[in-house]
Amino acid sequence: MVYPVQRSNSYKRKAKKKKRSKLPFFIAIIIIVVIAIIAVVFLLHSNLMNSKVMKDDKVDYVFYMKGIEQIFFIRTDIPQKINYLISVPKISYEPIMAISMDQPNPREIFRSVEKLFGASDMNYYASMDEEAYKKMISISNIKEPLEYSELTVNNFVETIEKIDLSWNEFIFFSKTAQFIDIQDEDNFSKQGAYRLISNITKYANKEVPMTFMTRKPVKITLKDKQGESKEFERLYIDDKSLDTIMEFMKK
Repeated sequence: MVYPVQRSNSYKRKAKKKKRSKLPFFIAIIIIVVIAIIAVVFLLHSNLMNSKVMKDDKVDYVFYMKGIEQIFFIRTDIPQKINYLISVPKISYEPIMAISMDQPNPREIFRSVEKLFGASDMNYYASMDEEAYKKMISISNIKEPLEYSELTVNNFVETIEKIDLSWNEFIFFSKTAQFIDIQDEDNFSKQGAYRLISNITKYANKEVPMTFMTRKPVKITLKDKQGESKEFERLYIDDKSLDTIMEFMKK
């Protein structure tokens, strides 16, 4: 006769044991990843907003526009919540302080601009030509751009204003990087370009006109270091106009 074998209590306990669900573990991992992403995003945004270039009261931007031979000067003023826009022909000359805008590169042009309008907390400079302006239009949402030959500092700023910065621009700097890439002979940083585009969008843009002593350029002849005579054209800046501009920007 065959008798049934009685199973031990330990076997019963093992048989009744169920497998634990892994769902809580996966949920915890997801929560940790989400918190980490939020923390990184917050840190990147905080680092940008608290950077020197974003917190400085006044930051200057100088663009030498090749071909039309204009210098576009933009001063972003955070305390006043205004961006001052000034257009200066490259042949401009300030006779009292002997400051010439006709310099060989954007860096030297900026130094002349700084002597003319005073120093700011930080500065950026670059040169652009017609091809660069067309590329700037391509990254902007402006619908009716002007021809490069008719470009004014107001139109230039309107084109920048239409560059749409998405909410995650401070992470990838996609539009600001494109804006820098189209420039030449520049000292731009991504943070500097971000401030320019952002401030032009947020604050009022005020063009400050400059007047000159004569309507047309004056032709002069000067000798270079080798003693050779060369003819130049100059537009002499009206010192009263310059004083008015400086007073206006100090308000």
